[in-house]
Amino acid sequence: MAKLLRLPEVAESVVEGEIVRWIKKEGEAVQKNEPIVEIMTEKVTVEVPSPFEGTLVKILAKEGDVIPVHDPIAVLADPGEDPASIDLQALLGEASPVAASEAPVEKSEAPAVSEEPLPQESGRVLATPAARKAARELGVDLTRVPPSTPVGRIVKADVLRYAEQQKTAPEIQAAPAPTVPAVEAIPGGAIPEPERRPFRGLRREIARRLRASKDRAVHTLHVDEADLTELVALRQRMKPFAEEAGVKLTYLPFLIKAVIATLRRHPEFNATVDDEAGEMLLHRTYNIGIAVATDQGLVVPVIHHAERYSLLNLARKVADLAERARAGQLTLEDVEGGTFSITNIGSIGGLFSFPVINYPQVAILGFHSIKPRPVVVDGAVQIRQMTYFSLAFDHRVLDGAQAALFTRDLIRYLETPDRLFLESL
Repeated sequence: MAKLLRLPEVAESVVEGEIVRWIKKEGEAVQKNEPIVEIMTEKVTVEVPSPFEGTLVKILAKEGDVIPVHDPIAVLADPGEDPASIDLQALLGEASPVAASEAPVEKSEAPAVSEEPLPQESGRVLATPAARKAARELGVDLTRVPPSTPVGRIVKADVLRYAEQQKTAPEIQAAPAPTVPAVEAIPGGAIPEPERRPFRGLRREIARRLRASKDRAVHTLHVDEADLTELVALRQRMKPFAEEAGVKLTYLPFLIKAVIATLRRHPEFNATVDDEAGEMLLHRTYNIGIAVATDQGLVVPVIHHAERYSLLNLARKVADLAERARAGQLTLEDVEGGTFSITNIGSIGGLFSFPVINYPQVAILGFHSIKPRPVVVDGAVQIRQMTYFSLAFDHRVLDGAQAALFTRDLIRYLETPDRLFLESL
């Protein structure tokens, strides 16, 4: 008998996923545990194996669709079953009952359409994934949709009802638009239409996360410069030994070591925020996120327990995570649990940047190009290897003075790397 393939729950907190690509096509045979579809959640991209053997008869969710967890995404026929004999409408109608949070609530009359935005909880409207998807498709502002559930959560039926009421609501007479001079056509032809490029895949998830960070954290920036002449010389001396071990030694492992030493002095930066509880969590291990640019966008894999790694092993771990990130092979564990993040802009260029905090973390450090510049040292002008550090932090829980002290201590470690290794565990 034909079966429905449902979007699996790949992690406890994941409530929806985007269909990235179908590995199998309609009409193709599928073995049990064989990858059938690739999905992207807010945490990671994974290939989903088929829970049973059969033939992929019908794809219900196309590539680019965002589907709530447990919703059907495809129909599979049993081995030897004639696909033509499958009643798709009956099969979909026999799908498991609508979740309680999605069940329509019988009321004597529909709730009135609100003219003012409804209150939100912790800056986010309470709504089910299906309601959010319907709101996106219909262009409905969820803050104006009256909920019908006792707990105040908006369900899909509420969104559909609101959209229908908007269609029948009396139109407000708009003021006449000001006269705009006509744009002259480009000589030799009509003005070309702009290319429309929808937010899909990783770019959509990046947009969601950055919006959440900007909506919740109070972003503030502190910038300082550092003289890394001694560090440049130390790395140059160490490179041959690293090459003998088959390791490419960049500046990033040195920076991670310095960051960990500085976080030990300033534990309030090795923290995350629990906005719902109104608490700040000071972590006792150092899980350092490393921003990696990929063809699809920026991802931040995490080096868990980075304090346990030697300099060479940090270099190996950074290279491994970067390679797997660019190949799209990161696991859920690779991207979870970060307590502090570093973004290395130096390889690209620019003076300095204002990185966006990787919420719910409270700070992120930007590392920039190391360039020779004339600097006054002991009353004389010398050419030194200089760089900038930009520390973005959440001003709700950290102050400017704390950021200045953190950056000062970090720079001291990097300007005198002998001290850094003297204190390393």
